[in-house]
Amino acid sequence: MKQAYIISAVGRNVPGIVARVSKAIYESKGNFEDSTMTVLGDRFALMVLVTAADENIARDLVDACGRLETDRDLDINLFPVDDKSSDFGPGASAPNYEIRVKGADRMGIVYRTSQLLASLNINIVELETKLATAKDGSPVFSMRTAVVVPEDVDGETLRKDLKLLAEDNRETISLTRI
Repeated sequence: MKQAYIISAVGRNVPGIVARVSKAIYESKGNFEDSTMTVLGDRFALMVLVTAADENIARDLVDACGRLETDRDLDINLFPVDDKSSDFGPGASAPNYEIRVKGADRMGIVYRTSQLLASLNINIVELETKLATAKDGSPVFSMRTAVVVPEDVDGETLRKDLKLLAEDNRETISLTRI
């Protein structure tokens, strides 16, 4: 029976971190599916959805993650995913809109935006934030979010709510259909 896992790994940003994790998955005969990887501060973080075709592969994958965890430069977590409640196929959570936010860095931008989306039953499937420095030296925050907007959510109402949020936070918010 197919078993799915999410592997998260965080370690110092050094060459080879992806090779170490992907080697463990490969040698366990796990299937490397969806992933996201990025540098956060001085750390490299990755999350991978891995499937195992049978119990032996699943056991090998758990053992491989245990061996990786003994490496002091790498923190590994392995989370079993209940395949009865998830669809692992393409398009399982395909986003239909992208929301971009840009403005002066202030606390609460992610919270207020995500709270608005949650209140409308809009699911965030990807979220990426960056903090940069403007020419004048001030911090500029940007966020890109891929979301699944249910069919019963009125597009004009969503645009209006995002516009009000942007005005309230003094930032720019755009909504684009994917």
